[in-house]
Order: sequence, then C-alpha cells, then structure tokens
Amino acid sequence: MTELTAQDIIKRLDDIGTCMFTTVDEFRRLVSRPMSVSHIDEGHRLWFFTPAGSEKNEDVLGDGHVNLAFVADKTWISVTGTATVVDDAQKKQELKDLGAEAYFTKGADDSEARLLCVDPDNAQYWEGPGKAVALVKLVTSAVSNGTPNMGDKGRVEL
Repeated sequence: MTELTAQDIIKRLDDIGTCMFTTVDEFRRLVSRPMSVSHIDEGHRLWFFTPAGSEKNEDVLGDGHVNLAFVADKTWISVTGTATVVDDAQKKQELKDLGAEAYFTKGADDSEARLLCVDPDNAQYWEGPGKAVALVKLVTSAVSNGTPNMGDKGRVEL
C-alpha cells in the first residue's frame, strides 16, 4: 500500500480541478453541486468563485462545514473542512481565472463575485485499478474465496 502525503493529495486535487461541493442547508440537509477550484494556496486552502446571492453562500454562513468530493479515472478523494465567504477585491484579482472571467459580467471585478475559501481538515482517498483489472481481481477472489485487493486507501491531515 502506498501512503500519500498532503502534497500528493494537493497535486491530485489540482489535477482533477472540479468537485462536488457539499454544504449543510438550513434544514440540516446535505446539498451538493459541481464547482471548479480556482486556486489551492500554500496553506492547502481551496478557493472557489461564487455568485453573491447563491444558496451555498447562505449554507456556509449558517454552517461552514463542507465536503468536497473529487473523482478522476481511478482516484476518489473526499475532503472535509470549514468554508467561509470572502468579499475581498484584492484577493479576487489575485485569484481571477478563466472561469470567473466567463461566469461574471465584469469578471473578478464584478460586484456579484465572491470567493468561498475552504480550510481543509483532512482528506480520505482511494486509488484503485481500472475496470478490467478490478473485474479480474473480483473473479479471482470469488473463485479462491479470498478478498480482493482493490487498491490503496488512507487518510491525510491537511
């Protein structure tokens, strides 16, 4: 089993780029939506652009606990953390990207543009084989009454 470091996780998150961003709404329900990461800073905080009046901002203001689920071909990463809504013109300029420029009429300078900053606690990861290899492992284990090794998993403090 290969144990990943915080830097390994951050690299994978940056490579994947898009996640399901899950918040807790006013009725304590989990609500998820896809979002693209604009930046991951040196402190491992993940930054996202968001419209000022979005429901996710209200969710974050009510209960800042969030989960970010990243999925790539053979990699799954679940990040837990605390989110805050940030309205800082200098930070928006620093982090502006193609997504912000396309989404907001005036790009990062738009009065409706806000940032969500997620300060992560930890990440759980799973990395496994492709479908064909997984199928072979499952069949082999079924015939031999063994348990298949379906890949690596672990938890990393961020």
